[in-house]
Amino acid sequence: MIAYIFKTILCSALLILIYHHFLENEKMYRFNRFYLLFAIAFSFIVPLITIKIRVLGLPISETINLPETILQNTLRQQILPAINDSFSLSKILLLIYVTVTAFLFCRFIVNISAIFFKIRNNNSVKYLNAKLILTKDSQVPHSFLNYVFVYFKDFERGTIEKEILSHELTHVKQRHSLDILFIELLIIFAWINPLLFLYRKAIQLNHEFLADEFVVSKFRDTQTYQLLLVDKATKTNNLLLSSPFNYLLTKKRIIMMSKKTSLKVAILKQMALIPVIAITGFLFTTKIDAQDRTIVAQQHIESTQNGVSQELLKEYQDIINKYKRTFKDGKEGYNLTLVQTDRERLEKIFFQMTKEQQDVQIFVFEPNSSMVMSRRVPTKDQLESYKDPKMYGVWINGERVSNDDLSNYKNTDFAWVFESKLMKNATNYGKHVYQVDLMTNNNYQEYYNRGISDKGYTLMPRLPKKDATK
Repeated sequence: MIAYIFKTILCSALLILIYHHFLENEKMYRFNRFYLLFAIAFSFIVPLITIKIRVLGLPISETINLPETILQNTLRQQILPAINDSFSLSKILLLIYVTVTAFLFCRFIVNISAIFFKIRNNNSVKYLNAKLILTKDSQVPHSFLNYVFVYFKDFERGTIEKEILSHELTHVKQRHSLDILFIELLIIFAWINPLLFLYRKAIQLNHEFLADEFVVSKFRDTQTYQLLLVDKATKTNNLLLSSPFNYLLTKKRIIMMSKKTSLKVAILKQMALIPVIAITGFLFTTKIDAQDRTIVAQQHIESTQNGVSQELLKEYQDIINKYKRTFKDGKEGYNLTLVQTDRERLEKIFFQMTKEQQDVQIFVFEPNSSMVMSRRVPTKDQLESYKDPKMYGVWINGERVSNDDLSNYKNTDFAWVFESKLMKNATNYGKHVYQVDLMTNNNYQEYYNRGISDKGYTLMPRLPKKDATK
């Protein structure tokens, strides 16, 4: 999730930077409107896209078949400490997110309510494709959806400037309020991306450019209209979601009225965006290595031709046995957090063994990248069957959960699953038949990142292949 958020912010930052430097000051407002909405959607969708690439020489790990007791205990030792360490911080961050989201949602509801309160409590008049709401306050005319709010006395006196009214009717006709609602709702739930506030400002300013363009083309008296803008600039409108006549910088709007963009320049800039968008999309997609998994089996672990004596083989096993433990659930396993002297001794003996001697050891030194277990997503049918409490006990990210909790998940929410049948000495024997360990996508990614970031070799459990030789 953190990687997704980071990519979304970077992608949206790059696209808004392109807009401000190459598009905003050009008179192609309809294209700019499309670009801004597209850029927002693009920034949120592209990081979700996964593409496969082939990277030569980089191994992808194989699934390691382990005895169920050893596998469960080893997995918990690797994952649970990190989960527990970050649990409190995760709760704090979640609380902050929920609090800010709730505040923004309440503010949105208040603003919507204020608009519809005005609509219900004032008289209205149908006018062309809109409704004029005759308000009792003397605010500058402004619009929302198909409503235009005007001061009732100005309406009765007929003193509402035709240019001003035409400006607001353009907002209504071109449905600018839908863009505002879209970005406001997005900000409520994705406020963690600060670039959305810049997008909102750019969208609203572009709306004003569009409305100004229509007024100037209709009345063909640019100077008079500019004077009107200056006159209205000192008046404010407190309705956040409406399209206010004087919401943004009047100076920039006046400058843009006098600006010209040639058709050739507009087309060249629009065409130039195609490769830019393509490159941006490639940069921010999620890439996975599509290399054949058979390469892992070819990884070389150092060995010697002569091997070690039976005494050293016994010493190796004796050191391993020092770390044998009986866990709280009654199962036996090994705590592989070794003291440094024991680890160094084991590693020295192991790399003096022959390949045959290494193959029969339950605990062996493997390259760290190969200890990362491959994704194993449960099927929909599997996930449905796990809801039966008489057959399955369910653990998610190392925590015991109710079987009914699985109704809150899809099978694709999990990146790894492991089933094990309970032995008679297990704590939960008789309560259910199988134990299911599931790992969500986020936790699997943390586990995977830790596994591939280490260097050197790690002592790992492995099934023996054949009897020992010398």
